[in-house]
Amino acid sequence: MKLDGFDFARLAAQHETPFYLYDMDQAIAHLNTLREHLPENLHVMYCMKANANKAVLAAYRDNTPFLDISSAGEMEMAFAIGYEGEVMSFAGPGKDDIELRRAVEGKVRTISLESAAELSRLTAICRELNVKQGVTVRINPADVPKAFMMKMGGRPSQFGVPEEEASEVLGQALAAPELQVRGVHIFSGTQCLDAESVVANIEQTLAIAKRLAEKHDMTLEMVNLGGGLGIPYFPGQEAMDVSGLSCDIGGLVSRFTKENGERFSETQFFLELGRFLIGLFGVYIAKVIEIKETRGKRFVIMDGGMHHCFPATGNFGQLVKKNYPIENISADAQRERGKFELVGPLCTPLDSMARGLELPEAEPGDLICFQNSGAYSYAASPLLFLGHDTPAELVHYKGQLTLARPRRSGKSFM
Repeated sequence: MKLDGFDFARLAAQHETPFYLYDMDQAIAHLNTLREHLPENLHVMYCMKANANKAVLAAYRDNTPFLDISSAGEMEMAFAIGYEGEVMSFAGPGKDDIELRRAVEGKVRTISLESAAELSRLTAICRELNVKQGVTVRINPADVPKAFMMKMGGRPSQFGVPEEEASEVLGQALAAPELQVRGVHIFSGTQCLDAESVVANIEQTLAIAKRLAEKHDMTLEMVNLGGGLGIPYFPGQEAMDVSGLSCDIGGLVSRFTKENGERFSETQFFLELGRFLIGLFGVYIAKVIEIKETRGKRFVIMDGGMHHCFPATGNFGQLVKKNYPIENISADAQRERGKFELVGPLCTPLDSMARGLELPEAEPGDLICFQNSGAYSYAASPLLFLGHDTPAELVHYKGQLTLARPRRSGKSFM
């Protein structure tokens, strides 16, 4: 998605390149569209892993208080922004005893149990601290719709308890006086651009929750439906109709609640979303250093690359390298167009940001804009590789543009 209304040339002069810009006004409007048709018992939870910039977190804290965290480090950052443990859900495999203890002491509302062994370790910690901890059992479902591009369920995985073992682990959790079982959690996969598959996946999650609730004769305080809603990165991909999706998901949860009121009338449901909320509303801006032609191929060499925006290289879950939506925002319509490979300044052939990309002829000093870079970009990149400065991060929120994270030199990390 294009971010209009910003003077990128002025910002480049003021903050140097490369830099990121996140438009939280558009992101929050997008969030509100998603919530338009959701019932009161269905909430949106922001996945901090997608983008943990402090100003981004503060904007989501103001607009959707629930937060998904995946490490004690994320928990501490969230505390620093003003989140309380009561709104946090802690999920992820390999939570060690130190992290579990910190989560319990931090009064995190829900810890998602990923295995029977984790259940045992958490129980021992709670017994030692003499506290009762809220938990959900994370379930790896037997099937996941094909439209989810990266699957975390439906196969052997480090994530969650296999569906066929879920009842046994849930029973163990219910029998532990140190644990308060709040419900179940299923996160099947990511980057699904098919609305019907999103709805089918949620329907399957609700069916699993219902079976377990009936088998154990229990009511569920919460059901984490996961997320995996995708955004378009590549040619041929289309964004889902957000308002229509809201209507479909909201209608499904409302019907389920009405039809299963005995066990689910008080249940709170959650959508766990990161990329879908922020991904479209960030851009990465790099500057052209030179254009190099060699052996019949032309390279646009930039001051930014994979160390700042790793997913654009195609090494973050892509099976086949495809180009992000990229613009030369310095070029006018009069320039001739040509095909280029866009590369960064690193001494590795992996630092290729686009191949066979048709753009207006580039010139030194031009600004290249990588769209849809709001999620898993800064946070998922090898920022310290080769000691280049990290990019600045700018955030536009409530009409104000602020420097939310300044550039840092490689030396400053020593």
